[in-house]
Amino acid sequence: MIRVVILEDEAPARKKLNTFLEKTKEPFVIINEIETVIEGLTFFKTNPEIDLILSDIELRDGNVFEIYNQIEITAPIIFITAYDDFWMNAFETNGIEYLLKPYSFNRFKKAFEKYSSLKRKLSITDNNIIQKIDAFYQNKMAQQTDYKEYIPIKSSSGIYFLKVADILFIESDYGVLFAHDSKNKKHILNQTSLKEIQEILNPTQFYKINRSEIINKSYVEKVNRYTKNTVAIHIKTHILKTSQNNTAGFNSWMGI
Repeated sequence: MIRVVILEDEAPARKKLNTFLEKTKEPFVIINEIETVIEGLTFFKTNPEIDLILSDIELRDGNVFEIYNQIEITAPIIFITAYDDFWMNAFETNGIEYLLKPYSFNRFKKAFEKYSSLKRKLSITDNNIIQKIDAFYQNKMAQQTDYKEYIPIKSSSGIYFLKVADILFIESDYGVLFAHDSKNKKHILNQTSLKEIQEILNPTQFYKINRSEIINKSYVEKVNRYTKNTVAIHIKTHILKTSQNNTAGFNSWMGI
């Protein structure tokens, strides 16, 4: 019997997970369905016996990594989310799959089969699971394309190249991207979305802190609390702020 915990704040999404679990034809039992970070922290502190976690990322009162950063989780996690910004955080925990909503049963089935394969091959021992997850994560990182060292930028006089290492942060303003560099110059980028520019930036160095800004870790001078669920980031003469949804991921990315 597979003991499952679901972390999801939307009832239709929980119902869908239950339906898909039943369609796998595997024996399972739902140990708990959790809707908030507070509920999750309280539950996992009891050290429950769990075989698999199905986890959304944004819960009703915050980001699920507020749980995973505070409590050691040994069960493998299948992340199911509408956000594509947290896959690094996911595989730095016990994530074995990352499903983006909306997802089909076939996609869920493949993720579930990966869990079943790990269970069979490794006899579901905690240490082996963690080693397998780490190997998977390292392999995923190795598959990443080479990240750009320079970004070509068109100007009235031709094309010049902006050194990526000199970028303090990138902001999106009504569909136009601007890169602020270490010399306090502002450059208009050719890309039209943060997602597009993220594909050529090293995610260990650059992080999207809110819907409109990506920062370079090398220039972060100080971080302090701004509101209960957000932080202020000091980069030279600029003060940027995380969104509530991105704060936990940012803290994890910074190692704080």
